[in-house]
Amino acid sequence: MTARFEGRRAVVTGGASGIGRAVAARLTDEGARVAIWDRDAAGATPAADEIGGIAVGLDITDWLAVERAAAE
Repeated sequence: MTARFEGRRAVVTGGASGIGRAVAARLTDEGARVAIWDRDAAGATPAADEIGGIAVGLDITDWLAVERAAAE
């Protein structure tokens, strides 16, 4: 893989499973540091551990929660 995202950060919503998880893995493979945001915190944690990212359990329809997570 190329490192076209080296030094960049990415947030993947819905990254605990399916397409989101695959996108998170691909971004990591290409050098990005990835945070997985998902309502399913229990599912986000192993997905993030697998790629060396971080997991954040939150509902993205809660704007205050999104602002807090983005500030971290």
